[in-house]
Amino acid sequence: MVEVSVVIPTKNEENQIGTTLNHLLRQSFPNFEIIVSDGKSTDGTKSVVEAYTPKFKKRGIRLKFISTSKKGVSEGRNFGAENAKGKYIYFFDADVYPVKDFIQDTLAELKQRRLSLATCRSKGSDDKLKNKAYYKFINQSITFLQYTPYPAAAGYCILSSKSAFNKIGGFDPDIYLAEDTTYILRGRRKRLRFRVLKSQPIKVSNRRLNSEGTSVVLIKYIFCAL
Repeated sequence: MVEVSVVIPTKNEENQIGTTLNHLLRQSFPNFEIIVSDGKSTDGTKSVVEAYTPKFKKRGIRLKFISTSKKGVSEGRNFGAENAKGKYIYFFDADVYPVKDFIQDTLAELKQRRLSLATCRSKGSDDKLKNKAYYKFINQSITFLQYTPYPAAAGYCILSSKSAFNKIGGFDPDIYLAEDTTYILRGRRKRLRFRVLKSQPIKVSNRRLNSEGTSVVLIKYIFCAL
């Protein structure tokens, strides 16, 4: 039985998905699958993913590209989870870069702490001072909020047991902002145990911070939290 299913929703991610797949290809943990759940990309996302399929097959890892006509990241995550065979689902964005032992270490922590839901600390892909300050604020915020009735998690890394996903009913497709945090909140209301993991942070591309502006993105997240 597959232990972990990595679900990655995509929409025109040909320039990013290859780097993420490279990091997953180097994972020390062998018993996982990857499902790229695509929302009708019009670029070369599918071709990039299919080029990696034989590389993962050599390691005995299934890499599957599926496509849905429904739009939105929530729909992509839900469709991917419905096709997942793993006991645990790792919801990643298409521009995250997990270190070699990420799955191995985080899965061990999930089991040891008996968690149904989790997220992890994050760090950016560059050394710009304003971006480093952004991640420091985010990490401190989610660490504090995990002990309150209003926990939060960023969508680039949400870890969930398959049974928790089923109990929650998936991500709400009618929510376009903070659908990730809402998923965790709905889990809390069902008394599912959630925590911020201590074992491994995850590196995230700073493309959004650099294109939209760090302060703009931060204000959006604060607004969503409120």
